[in-house]
Parts: sequence; C-alpha cells; structure tokens
Amino acid sequence: MKKILFPMATALMLMLAFTSCSSDDSNDDNNGSEQFSFSEQTYSTWSKVDFAYGSMYDANETVNVTKEAVTFHSDTWGDGSFTVSSFTRNDNGSYSIVAEGTIAMNGHGTVKSYDATVTGTIAADAQTFVISVPSVMGGTVLNVTVGELPVAAAVEGTYKGGTYVSAAYFQKQYATENEKAVLKANEALDALSVSYTSETWGEFSYENVVATQNEDGSYTLAGEGKCLMPGMGGGAAKEYVATFEGKVSNKTLVATFSVPSVMGGTTVYFNAEDFAEVLADAQENDGK
Repeated sequence: MKKILFPMATALMLMLAFTSCSSDDSNDDNNGSEQFSFSEQTYSTWSKVDFAYGSMYDANETVNVTKEAVTFHSDTWGDGSFTVSSFTRNDNGSYSIVAEGTIAMNGHGTVKSYDATVTGTIAADAQTFVISVPSVMGGTVLNVTVGELPVAAAVEGTYKGGTYVSAAYFQKQYATENEKAVLKANEALDALSVSYTSETWGEFSYENVVATQNEDGSYTLAGEGKCLMPGMGGGAAKEYVATFEGKVSNKTLVATFSVPSVMGGTTVYFNAEDFAEVLADAQENDGK
C-alpha cells in the first residue's frame, strides 16, 4: 500500500509544479503588453525630416515591411529598398528591425541612389521607423510615423504674398509686394505659432493658433496674439492686442492680421483676392 501511495503523491507534486510554472511563464510572456504575431504589412506614414540646414514634414508616404526586406516611397524623398539584417522579438512583445540598402532621390531631374539604413520598432498599437541617409544635405534623417500627418505640421511653412491695409479712416492702402508670414508647428503638433513683420505696421506674433482641415482639403486657422507697432514720428513702439484669421489651400496662405484698437480697427490683408488690382491702382497713382 505504501508503495502505491508514494508514486501517486510524487505524481501529484509534479503536476502542481508544472501547472505553477506554466502559469508563471504565461505571465512573463505577456509582461503587461499585448502580444501579436508579425506578418507582412504596408503602412501609410508621414515623416519629420531633419537635416543639417533645418527640418520639414513630409506626408503621403508608404513603408512595406517583411522579415526579409523593407521598401519605402515618398513623392518628395524617393524610393528606398532595404535588406533586413536583424529582426528580433523584444521582451514586451514588440519587434525591432534593422535594414540596410539605398534610397533613390530625384534631384533636378536626375535620379541618384544613396546608401541608407532603416531602424524600427513594430508593436501591436504603434510602429515607428527611422531612415538615415548620411550623405544627403549634411546628414538627412526621416523620422517616420504611421498614420495621418497632424494638421499643424501639414500647414507649417513660410508663405509669401502681397499685402494692403484698411482702417476706419482709409481703405485698401499701402499695397506691398513680397511679404512673408511664417507658420511653425509646436512640439506637440497640435497648434501653431504665426509671425509676420511689416516695415510700416510692426511685428505681429501669435501663439497657439488652431488649425482645422476642411472637407475640400484646405485648412482654416485662427488665433489671438499681439502687434508691436512703431510709434508715430519715430516714437517708442507700443504693444496692442491682435487677431489672426487665415486659410491655406494649394500651398497658399490668405489671411488677415488685425489690430482692433488702432485707428478704429486696422487690418493687414495678406494675399487678398484683389491684391493685384489694388497694387496696380497704387502704382498708377504714384506715377501721376
């Protein structure tokens, strides 16, 4: 009887130990993160592109990833083809990838290939890639993110255009060509700063300008800020509350920079539809 009970007790202890280890292994594998099995994917992406001379944003890209190869396409930065040298699963269930190859860029009508590398992390809920091209523009790095380009990043840039000014005491005067307005996305890419300087009307600056995308693909912008306006007759500059409204479409900004408390309300019109007509009238009157 004792010989029978001993093996049974031993078997029971082994089964309990196995069950306990299996449960612990399962918890270790999950490690608080969602598990998923990687398969070939094509991602729609956008990039923040950093180079020696500055940075910019790029939209409407694609990245295709397998365990053997990565391909990349951008209308701006060209086509990349890379061979995977390392594809590993991390403890948290994500995957890390390293690949080497080339990216073919079209510069001034001539396509040229440059050595480049790709590193990336692929998780169930987020995917990021970094494409490095050391020999282009002092070192170019595309920080690639899956998803749609944020609105603030989409409208960032320096916009040029003509201006004229209207106030309670005059209309459509001081027509000026080749003015510049600078729109800069903040670090969180959820708002913009806007700056514009006029030799006559001073420095306009706005923070936390909100941009929204319209159904037709254009963008509407609005915000409040300040204008540091020169004093009359060379006097000290004075700060006034200013408002900004604008619309970006087809890479063109049409906007107003307004100072409600100056001369019954003063507004600088940037790229107004009738600017060419106002400028022609001003030039004609100056010639008389």
